[in-house]
Amino acid sequence: MRGLPGIGGYTAAAISAIAFGKRAVVVDGNVERVVARLFALADPLPGAKPQIHALADRITPEARCGDFAQAMMDLGAMLCTPRSPVCALCPLTAMCEARAAGTQLEYPVKAAKSPKPQRYGTVFWVERDGAVLLVRRPPRGLLGGMRALPTGPWADAPPGMAGAPVAGTDWAMAPGTTHHVFTHFRLQLALAITTGDGQSDAAQGEWWPIDDLESAGLPTVFAKAARLGRE
Repeated sequence: MRGLPGIGGYTAAAISAIAFGKRAVVVDGNVERVVARLFALADPLPGAKPQIHALADRITPEARCGDFAQAMMDLGAMLCTPRSPVCALCPLTAMCEARAAGTQLEYPVKAAKSPKPQRYGTVFWVERDGAVLLVRRPPRGLLGGMRALPTGPWADAPPGMAGAPVAGTDWAMAPGTTHHVFTHFRLQLALAITTGDGQSDAAQGEWWPIDDLESAGLPTVFAKAARLGRE
């Protein structure tokens, strides 16, 4: 079964046990939690997955292994839940090491998350006749194809005025900064402001009425910067 497209270890084991009655070790997220609590497994996930599989193998019976697999999955889904396990109704309470120690909520142990890297950038607020310059981000990459305020590079150190859309213009830095957290990094943005006669290349953007900026559909990170600009 593992040779079939889209069939991984868990699916192959579940089909073998439930559909064909073969002894197979079925471990999904719910079963991981039950086993980790049952044996008070101190090793963190995801590194502990092979050990959890070995422990699940130890308790998987030869007969009715399909029923056992479904019972374990249901036990994790309905009783041995992540935040509010119903230990009083669990048929495994008497043999559960985590329950005996009163530490069931500590399992399964999760590996500590590494801190997200910090990046810095500058957003540019170019205002003219009650409108602000918006651009389209490149079609590929982060926030691809969305309207945004012009911005320079997002770097490991503050990039200053790099990437400013208007050359030779007096810029004023807004007080304070705005912050946003992406999946893989944290971003701190400074805001540079200029007003004038629209020397920027409008062909690369569009002038959007400031009073109607909410309708531009700016991503959250740029909506935060826009609030700073309007202040």
